[in-house]
Amino acid sequence: MITDSTRKGRNVLAAVFLGLAMPGLGQVYNSELIKGISYFIITVAIIIAGFRLTVNLPDGMLLFGALATILAAAAIYATSIIDAYRKASQSDAAYQLRSYNRWYFYLALWLLGSHLLIGIAVKGYVMENCIENYIIPTGSMEPAVMKGSRVIADKTAYRRMAPQKGDIIIFIYPDDRSKRYIKRIEALPGDAYTDADGATKVVPHGFAYVLGDNREHSQDSRQFGLVPLRDIIAKVRQVYYSRGKKMTPAESGRSTDN
Repeated sequence: MITDSTRKGRNVLAAVFLGLAMPGLGQVYNSELIKGISYFIITVAIIIAGFRLTVNLPDGMLLFGALATILAAAAIYATSIIDAYRKASQSDAAYQLRSYNRWYFYLALWLLGSHLLIGIAVKGYVMENCIENYIIPTGSMEPAVMKGSRVIADKTAYRRMAPQKGDIIIFIYPDDRSKRYIKRIEALPGDAYTDADGATKVVPHGFAYVLGDNREHSQDSRQFGLVPLRDIIAKVRQVYYSRGKKMTPAESGRSTDN
């Protein structure tokens, strides 16, 4: 006799759908709460640790490190879906519901896990503390970085080393802090530089003088002045897509794997 606390076996489509919605949610549907939480934690940990380790690779390997991290997380994700499918297909008619086998519990987990933890914590952590992708809209850095190029910028670089003359950097535009600019460091504190009027000056403490490689078509320190070192966001380490010449390690400045 099947009482009110029992139901027919788990719905395979529901298990797969929930598994697709978030890693481990299919396991929760199948009453494997601990396993579901484990799948979720492992997936998140791989993403965070993978991108954090990627920045330690040589410049030309950053894209491969990022792809390897994504593939590893995707493999765990896929495994959790397959596992949820198999478990649901093997459940029998005497399956007994747990107290958390409710639609609102699945929804709460999805909102918490998918939107808050992955969407805000993981994505936010990676983009703010590891690496970030930028699309370059102008030709001010040609030929090193062509217009339309896509670059990987390392946000940990200057936590591990000091900025170097010749580095290509992403920084906050002094006249509009909502904008991000890409230029090359031409001079650092104590270095002499020639300003737009031809006068020789020395960079003061805490600032950098930056220029675009394409001098005739670049808005840089000649117009907006020195850039505070604290406003340097990241070091550009790899151009992974370009319609023209790609940036070499020598053009990007000192390689971070030295």
